[in-house]
Amino acid sequence: MITKKEFTEIKHSATRQGKEIFLSTGKFAPHSEWAVTISFWDTSLLVTAVMEKDPDSSRDYMPLAIDFRESWYAAGKIGGGRFNKREWRPSEEAVLYCRLTDRPLRPMFPKGMINDTVITISPLSLDGEISPGELSIIASSASLLMAGIPFEWPVGACRIWYVDGEYKMHMTDSQAKNALLDLHLAGKKWSINMIEAGANECDPEILKEAMKLGQQAIDEICDIQTEFLNKLTITQQEPSKNIHTPEMFAQAKDILGDKISRLQEVGEDKKEFDKVYAELAAQLWSALADEVADTDSQWTNSKVSGCFFALVKDFLRGNFLKTGVRVDGRSAEQIRQIYCETNVVPRSHGTGFFWRWDTQVLSFLTLWGPSDAQLLDNMEYHGAEKRFIHHYKMPPFGNNEARMIRGTSRREIGHGRLAEKALLPMIPNKDEFPYTIRLVSEVLGSGGSTSMASVCGSTLAMLSGWVPMKSPVSGIAMGMMSDDDQQVILTDIKGTEDFIGDMDFKLTGTSNGVTAIQMDTKLKGIKLDKLLEMVDRSNSGRQEILDYMLQTIDKPATEMSPYAPSIAVHKIKPEQVRTVIGPGWSMITKIIEASGGSDLVNIDFEDDGSVFITAKDQAAGTKAREMIQETLRVPTKGDKMTGKVTRTEAYGIFVEIKWGNVWLVHVKNLGQWFIEDASTLYKVGDTMDVEVMGMDKGKLQLKKAG
Repeated sequence: MITKKEFTEIKHSATRQGKEIFLSTGKFAPHSEWAVTISFWDTSLLVTAVMEKDPDSSRDYMPLAIDFRESWYAAGKIGGGRFNKREWRPSEEAVLYCRLTDRPLRPMFPKGMINDTVITISPLSLDGEISPGELSIIASSASLLMAGIPFEWPVGACRIWYVDGEYKMHMTDSQAKNALLDLHLAGKKWSINMIEAGANECDPEILKEAMKLGQQAIDEICDIQTEFLNKLTITQQEPSKNIHTPEMFAQAKDILGDKISRLQEVGEDKKEFDKVYAELAAQLWSALADEVADTDSQWTNSKVSGCFFALVKDFLRGNFLKTGVRVDGRSAEQIRQIYCETNVVPRSHGTGFFWRWDTQVLSFLTLWGPSDAQLLDNMEYHGAEKRFIHHYKMPPFGNNEARMIRGTSRREIGHGRLAEKALLPMIPNKDEFPYTIRLVSEVLGSGGSTSMASVCGSTLAMLSGWVPMKSPVSGIAMGMMSDDDQQVILTDIKGTEDFIGDMDFKLTGTSNGVTAIQMDTKLKGIKLDKLLEMVDRSNSGRQEILDYMLQTIDKPATEMSPYAPSIAVHKIKPEQVRTVIGPGWSMITKIIEASGGSDLVNIDFEDDGSVFITAKDQAAGTKAREMIQETLRVPTKGDKMTGKVTRTEAYGIFVEIKWGNVWLVHVKNLGQWFIEDASTLYKVGDTMDVEVMGMDKGKLQLKKAG
């Protein structure tokens, strides 16, 4: 006899900012250490964390993987194409959720840990209104701590909007469409280690107040996690570590001695810096080769590499904190040299070249009609249109890497979306500028802050391409270096400073306010007062960059590129749209073909009767417009026109006039005294001059013109 399976489910609920959040475990995924289900409104996620017990001991890094599994069923959808109805590659949205979750968790693991750790996020239910991003961070933190995986503190997350003069912490996506600020924050109690924000020229003071409220919300969710964890019996796991000892560091330092100072002496030249870096590394390897080969020695290949990096980091950071002089000789607040140019290449619809020392980005603008808008089709969006798209590309040669390009990386997706978020509020609405806008930022040289250079280059490209931006946008990346006694903010960090520094804080905006922020840190958290200072410093530096950009171009060009298409917008009655399209799209197909074909002309309609004629050639656009007007013109008695015979019958001749409309010329109206079979007079393909006699019950009455 079958008996009922017994299990123990541990549940916890708490009120968070007036709304209940639910955590539970013990019911799903029994072979993971622990699995947590988190629910908020009707959105529910299952999150597991698993750590490899026997990792590769030669590794000198920790492989942390966030796997956000797109689940169409969670939204009640059957996704995929016509012939494939299963989830496949993750959408861009899923990739962005992975990145959003990874950033606040990564700094919280112990230094030197090398165990593969995989967090799997499986949406069980999506209500279409609550984004799963915030819940993914909270549940991932809880799952790591439940599994006993070494993880220092609970990590909380919150999302704050500023709408109609009020700060809101619980809104649906549809309610938040007109928000001035949409801010994601994550961190541990009393500090923040991740920021992601989109805004519409938000006052920095509003942003700073939202960050204060966000820290309170983070503290609250950390306490909720702790309450839940206290209900569990957790077995702590021991991590594997591969890290050099203080004695090994001292030995390496003695080997290189004052030679390490050469890194400071090379100044701004990235190639020379990389060359000296490689030479010093080779010297350390050579000096320790015998010890690495000795199996009784503590030295391994990975420890030599780790020790050398720590040595470089210690020297460069220490030198800056002591002297205030950065690797390239700048002061903490100094911005690197900048060069801006527009209309760089022929035949583009607009180009912007932004060159900040050794970072180069060439942004391309492409314009086309409304039908080229991107249709979103994933578990959260179906049929939604994006008429503004920004793509970021980072070819290997931009970093002097000898490898092939293998698809779009997650980093490229993330950087592209950040720039898109920064520019989107300044894109003109469809009524003012009906084009679909695509920007592609090609990183030709990477010396730090390429995403912010993409924002600047894209602004230049749009201005040069006649796009009536509401305001130009610029961006800057800030950093920080610290020790036990001080934390110093760096303006406009370069790649090396990002590599050895504590933080990467990116801020974009116009002269009127902030449009986007993204912050990552290697620290476990940054105090709120330092972040508020960071907002002010970055906004000041970003404005300085914008002022310089506007010396090259400060408003949209007076005319479009001759290679860009024109769009003419016409209004017809909504009930006339069907007439223009014709049965089975026959009429509109003929109009496009007669105007030069789909390579030259595209015609889009909206339900309100708006007609968008997109044309690469002015004559083709004019031709299409005239044909549409002629199709809708109601003939009056006495009008004469020429038609083509499409069919012949004994009782009359069928003639095509007005781009696809076919009407009968009855045998009695062919101008003959008497004829038994009208088909003997004409054959298909002949032309006939006809005259309008009038309308009878909606049918055009024609006769052969005399």
